[in-house]
Amino acid sequence: MAKSSKIFIIIIIAAISILTYLEASEPEPINWYPSYAKTDKIPLGTFASYHLIKEAFDSKGLKDINQPPYEFLADNDTLTGVYFFVNGAINFDKDELNKVLNWVERGNTLFVSAKTIESKLLDTLNIEIDNLISLDEISTKPLVELTNNNLKSTSPFLYDRDVYNPFFSKLDTINTTILGVSQLYNDTLRIKDLNANYIQQPFGDGKILLHTFPEAFGNYFMLKDKNYQYTQNLLAYLDPNQKILWDNYYKSGKTFYTSPLFLLLNNRYLKWAYYFILIGVVLFVFFEGKRKQRSIPIIAPLKNQTLSFTRTISGMYFEKEKHKEIATKQNLLFLDYVRNTLRIPTDTLDEKTIIDIAARSNNSVEDTKTIFRYFDELDKKLKIEKEELIRLYELISTFKGQS
Repeated sequence: MAKSSKIFIIIIIAAISILTYLEASEPEPINWYPSYAKTDKIPLGTFASYHLIKEAFDSKGLKDINQPPYEFLADNDTLTGVYFFVNGAINFDKDELNKVLNWVERGNTLFVSAKTIESKLLDTLNIEIDNLISLDEISTKPLVELTNNNLKSTSPFLYDRDVYNPFFSKLDTINTTILGVSQLYNDTLRIKDLNANYIQQPFGDGKILLHTFPEAFGNYFMLKDKNYQYTQNLLAYLDPNQKILWDNYYKSGKTFYTSPLFLLLNNRYLKWAYYFILIGVVLFVFFEGKRKQRSIPIIAPLKNQTLSFTRTISGMYFEKEKHKEIATKQNLLFLDYVRNTLRIPTDTLDEKTIIDIAARSNNSVEDTKTIFRYFDELDKKLKIEKEELIRLYELISTFKGQS
């Protein structure tokens, strides 16, 4: 290796080392990803609220659900409790929503805290959601509180970050009970415009609670000042005798990790060391490979002569007027086509087998019977004419053309 190349490699490695050190030395930025996973200790993880509920309802009263609700309720239809959903968005499909609502009707509770709630569920309850918009202020920090005087604090709780603030703009006033309200912060800890963000509706023998401020269950909100009191009082509307079914399926973040690189890449120092090794390997391969690489001769692949050989043999049979032998070969090849392409056994060519062949090949049953009858007819003859062989070829071509 030339001296100039060595100097160039040393400069690159030194530059990468300095950049890696500077990057690894910077304070790690706060991760505001809305995970809502029980294992995450980031601001919008639910590690704190999960353990709060676990302590309040004890470990026997809390069950983790890692399946889709439809599958879980199909296998545990008789289980009773509170199905607890917390995420940025909760979107059930039609069958899943019907399964959940049928379960609620039998005396259970559905609790959903999310900014986006399944529209079919909202239509079922005759409610609509809108967003709080500040016309005078740029800030969209929300104030939240509960309406029950026994659960209300001396002042509303402030979430000191600008977020999207949905509220229930239309309600079924006959059946809906407003449990909590919100308002955008306007330099005073008072709520003047009561915008419902926590409601309850009876449904059959059960009830449904909807909440549009899932940040209340995030670590950041709960561990700041005395905000945990708001989250704690939210749960006062749940029956303490019912089991909490904590959903881990509808979560933006993962509750467990299957990648073997997760621990490596989750630590910024190990991550940059890993990147540095990869870059070093690439540089080594580039410079060493460039010096030692040899040209590889191009070897043309062998040509497939099967088709030419088949044409030659068939031509010999045809010229010698061995029509009977050709017809026999065609019969065997056609049966092989049925077995290997259509995946239908040909041990017994009964009525059911004929119908299956017709269905798989996109042919009519009558056309399928015709070609097999013609095979039988030719098989019984001692000698076959050229015209009969041509007709057999046309029948097979037409049959395969439909597949």
